[in-house]
Amino acid sequence: MPDRRMVTLLISVILLFPGTSYPRQRSSNQTITWYRADFPPVTIVEGPNAGLGFFDRVTDLLSDQLPDYDHRHQVANFKRIIIELKNKKNVCCPSLYKTRERDTFISFSIPAMVVLPNVLITQKSLKDKLGPYLDRNKRVGLTGLLENKNIRLGISNGRKYSGGIDEVLSQFQGAENISIRSGEDVFKGLLDMLFLGRIDCIIGYPIEASYFLKGKPEFNKLQIYFIAENKIDFTIGHVGCPKTEWGEKIIERVNQVLIEHRQTPEYLDFYEHWLNDDTVPFYKKTVADYYDGE
Repeated sequence: MPDRRMVTLLISVILLFPGTSYPRQRSSNQTITWYRADFPPVTIVEGPNAGLGFFDRVTDLLSDQLPDYDHRHQVANFKRIIIELKNKKNVCCPSLYKTRERDTFISFSIPAMVVLPNVLITQKSLKDKLGPYLDRNKRVGLTGLLENKNIRLGISNGRKYSGGIDEVLSQFQGAENISIRSGEDVFKGLLDMLFLGRIDCIIGYPIEASYFLKGKPEFNKLQIYFIAENKIDFTIGHVGCPKTEWGEKIIERVNQVLIEHRQTPEYLDFYEHWLNDDTVPFYKKTVADYYDGE
């Protein structure tokens, strides 16, 4: 039986400090689940660089600046992430392209990251095979290339490439010479397929290939072409949450953080860290010109 004096003491404490609260689990509305794909170096899930992808660091910044929310993390491919957002779950993704279709159910932030464009990645040994589809500026015509059923292209399931590339791919939906890879490795698996001879080319960022192959002999075997149908000099990454009252409230807070930080040297280094030294000045100018004209 409890000591009466102890009970009396506890009652006295409660009476003296009626406003005292004790730690409790926050509600689901106070929790953000950040979804990310295994998409190095955009988001890096495992290995020595885990968590150091440029949008991983954006997520860390947002988590620090939104301390009144619990922040959880989940890994999935882009197709699953889009489904979760479409189902109006209390989830967000830090690295999304804005499209007309997505805009119907996703609340997007202001531009969170200026990213150099997607390119066609192939092997130098296939130069003659792709040669007929290059224009005088050495850009590859994706439409003409895909009309050749003997040229096999690899792309990632659920990924948006923007800039006019998606519009070309939509014209060849279901084509037998387009391999669509699912899974959480996103790009590495496509590189493996390229060097095994299962596909002839990939669409992706140069920094993706650099991340996986830098220092390896395969890196020097790569050939990169700009895509003629790509009408933009860069792409824009956004933070996305569901288009609900909860999601729009989060995006409002996210926008405040981005306005304060996105042009600082520390923030720009999130992306510049993955560029070679020759490309950094070009990137800095691209970003400055973009925000000056925004």
